[in-house]
Amino acid sequence: MSAVRKTLPDSEPLTFEDYLIWEEDQEERHEFINGRVQAMAGASDAHELVSLNLAALLLAHLRGRGCRAYKGDMKLRYRAGQVDLSYYPDVMVVCDPDDDHSSYKEKPLFLAEVMSRFKTDHFEKLFIYQQIGTLEEYLVLSQNPEEPAAWLYRRAEGWKMPEPVTAGEITLASLGLNLTLEELYRS
Repeated sequence: MSAVRKTLPDSEPLTFEDYLIWEEDQEERHEFINGRVQAMAGASDAHELVSLNLAALLLAHLRGRGCRAYKGDMKLRYRAGQVDLSYYPDVMVVCDPDDDHSSYKEKPLFLAEVMSRFKTDHFEKLFIYQQIGTLEEYLVLSQNPEEPAAWLYRRAEGWKMPEPVTAGEITLASLGLNLTLEELYRS
């Protein structure tokens, strides 16, 4: 196990448990994809502004309601058959009291990602996220404050490709919350 902790595990696939141990000692965050790790890029100022604004709005709204909001540092684990993945969603809300592992969550109700290249970056995660049985909504936000936009996928709508929201309100039905793009992109 000590060899796993000290070197980037690029030769043999890791188990998820070995990944958790290895990740504890890393200065950077890594996603876990079927036994392999992938370093994550650092976030831009615009990315942090949008994701922190969303997390702050969710935190205030959810206080005392039995749900927890996480911003960027809580792992999401997805397992199905031979597939075992772990991502760091930009924002995640978990309401299931049985989803109590201290290092990762498996039963999110809501996920959000802030992306620089919407058209190329979000489809892999969309495919995985829509397989999560507890997930009701997935919000994708542009990180560009000059062109604010949101795409809200809903399970109830069959995960169809939504029209972008470029002005006005966004209704997060799973959380009982209305918010505006202005709130998300405000400095």
